[in-house]
Amino acid sequence: MRNPNLCRYIMLIFIMLGLILSGISGLIFGIETLHPLFIIGILISFVSLIFGILSIRCPICHRQLHLTGITPDDFCPFCGEKL
Repeated sequence: MRNPNLCRYIMLIFIMLGLILSGISGLIFGIETLHPLFIIGILISFVSLIFGILSIRCPICHRQLHLTGITPDDFCPFCGEKL
């Protein structure tokens, strides 16, 4: 079984990594032309969001858990089972 809380942390880390990469690219190279580093940062953030949507689910009832927040969930809000 996958731990949805671990998947949430992985998603948040990669979203932040992508946004930091895009921000550094904007600061160094400017925003008048899109630098490839900026596009890569946005793609990392987008792919990690898709990963979160697909993997942050209850292992018992397989319903989508909330994506926001850093605090881990102890119980599924739908079936009430311990995560």
